[in-house]
Amino acid sequence: MKHAKTKKGYFILIALIVSGLFLLADDESKQNTLPLGPSEYKFEIGQVEKDKIIETATNKVVTMADIVKNSKNSDVFIIGEAHNSYECHTFQRDFIDTLYKENPKIIVGFEFFLREDNETLESWLQGTISEAELLQKAGWYKKTSFNYGYTRLVMDVIKKHKIKVIGLNIPRTILRQVSRKGYPSLSAEEKKLFPTIGIYNREHEYFIKSVFGSFAVQMPMWFTNIYNAQKCWDVIMAASMRKVLSEKKYLGYQGVIIAGSNHVAYKLGIPFRYKKTDNRAGITTIIPVYLPEEEKDSEDEDQHPMMKMMGKSLLPAAIFSRGIGDYVFSISRPEFEFFPVMGMKTRLKDGKIVVTKVDKDSIAEKNGIRKDDIILSIDGVEVTSLEQMRMTLVVKNWDDSVNIELSKRIEIKKEKKEEKKNE
Repeated sequence: MKHAKTKKGYFILIALIVSGLFLLADDESKQNTLPLGPSEYKFEIGQVEKDKIIETATNKVVTMADIVKNSKNSDVFIIGEAHNSYECHTFQRDFIDTLYKENPKIIVGFEFFLREDNETLESWLQGTISEAELLQKAGWYKKTSFNYGYTRLVMDVIKKHKIKVIGLNIPRTILRQVSRKGYPSLSAEEKKLFPTIGIYNREHEYFIKSVFGSFAVQMPMWFTNIYNAQKCWDVIMAASMRKVLSEKKYLGYQGVIIAGSNHVAYKLGIPFRYKKTDNRAGITTIIPVYLPEEEKDSEDEDQHPMMKMMGKSLLPAAIFSRGIGDYVFSISRPEFEFFPVMGMKTRLKDGKIVVTKVDKDSIAEKNGIRKDDIILSIDGVEVTSLEQMRMTLVVKNWDDSVNIELSKRIEIKKEKKEEKKNE
């Protein structure tokens, strides 16, 4: 039984990396202070306060306009993100708006759209299909459970300025195959998609190992496959943007790549792979780092009163290695998700949507939803797929209401006379 649980854990980890979600180390700040990457400042520590941007080469506060002005020779801006951070996406939105005003010739590429979505994205940009049709055709909620509302913030400014938008990824069946069966299992044709994957980067491997922690050390064969899947991901996203920018009609255009921070940090993922195909390319990386959570008054009697006073007078700031990126901006951890999360996991079984897990104190639990319940309809509309259910729920905001019809399993057990007497 123990072995079965462990095996299930492997599959969960595979699903997480293939869905775009990295596991973070217990102390996330350690991920931001590693002495890695090509920067000469990687052994120096910087800090960034709330609503500030730091240029790591000078360790000075700058504005978005400064970044654009200082990066006129950059071919590509690569912006890391936390996928469910509202602040990350407002930064991306405002940066793209600022960049467009300086140079309207830009192309924006997203991790969560595929290369094959480009025609659909163009139709949406030109207004021939709606946002709902875009999400359905691109299979957004088949590929991920992240709320599109975050990405909509960026897509709105893209639509406003008619900026070309592209998908950077490939069908995840290929990445899944690599993570489960290994890179050698791919066909010769599939391997052609990843021309630079054989170029080894020791620092990158160390970084990804530090992300997965003990799993990477205790399961080396598993990690090898997961790491190769990660490299495939980085290679394809870099190649997708470079392919479009190298077309004659896009001469003089600048690219903006939006991807998870671990694909960008320390210039070891996408930036490294981009440089290996075009060594002359100018690349500017921008990384978010979390501000520390507000601490309650310390009850440590041994702490010096002066230290307590100083701690209260200092503004909260996130620390980072100055090698993590060219620019760093701060984001905070909100008390609540910006968009409501039901707090339940579901799967499709025999054509029915079955609740497999309900988070403690979640909206779902507080409203009586339990494990093994079957979801029949939402707001009076029958639901027959996970994608349909997600698209129905994600449009909800805080203070909205939702009517969910459930089928519950109730077990009726016959009590034994002796048990009844004891009670």
